Amino acid sequence: MSTAKRFQYKTFPVLVRAGIYLGVNYMLIFLVQFITGFLPIKGDALYFNLILCILLLLFTGFILRIEKKSWKDIGCIPGNTTDILNLIVGTLAGIAMLLLTAYIIKLLVGFHWDINPAFQWSHLFAIVVTIFCSVFVQELAFRGYPFRILLDKWGEWPTQILIALLFGLMHVTNTMSVSEVLLTMLSTGVGSLLFGIAVIKTKRLHLSVGIHFGWNLAQFLLPRSASQNGDGIWIVTGGNTQPELSYVIWMVPYLLIVLTAYFIIRNGIENNYAKKSVS
Repeated sequence: MSTAKRFQYKTFPVLVRAGIYLGVNYMLIFLVQFITGFLPIKGDALYFNLILCILLLLFTGFILRIEKKSWKDIGCIPGNTTDILNLIVGTLAGIAMLLLTAYIIKLLVGFHWDINPAFQWSHLFAIVVTIFCSVFVQELAFRGYPFRILLDKWGEWPTQILIALLFGLMHVTNTMSVSEVLLTMLSTGVGSLLFGIAVIKTKRLHLSVGIHFGWNLAQFLLPRSASQNGDGIWIVTGGNTQPELSYVIWMVPYLLIVLTAYFIIRNGIENNYAKKSVS
């Protein structure tokens, strides 16, 4: 691409550039679904997320080249010791947050965790890789390039709110009721604020990827309600709650723990965003 065209793209408003990037990300999802639909791996989440991850990395690399940016500019580089530590700490924190949330709900509802007879330990590695790739794609798509260019132009809160809305909409389906949509937007929106502050404070994706991965992995293996029962190690049985209180019992422990983690990161990590990195 010529220098003139590169310059022309870079002069697009940041909202347009972020929209193009996220729009192509959705197109890649449909493309992978279409491609894998003709292959023996149709419906295999592992291969779907691996292929999507590779394509998004290639597209992100293309965008960075035409904007004359580097992977470091969006916080996505091979980690040094600190980055690896943030990934590990984030993963452990995400697991701990889910476990604590699930245990509080268990105390309130009175359900039990039983071993899932359908779980196969031979599938554990594939589950871990699938969830990690899925989380990495989400973090790169929402808190990588678009998050960074919006943050540079708009500042923290306009960027956080917009990305939280877009991130929430990604989790909405046409089969949801109005109350389920609102619940999804609230829960994913608050989660997006947590992941966003992790990126702002560290200027890297590692901590946000770790927290997101740890939460999703623990949530898959240890559900918080019978509606989440699946192929994890445990399943939920029993328990009782009044329907009108179910959303409250589901959301309040989650909000308390996620917001606590948000404020710990916000106040406990030195703000590196405003600092110029030494080349």
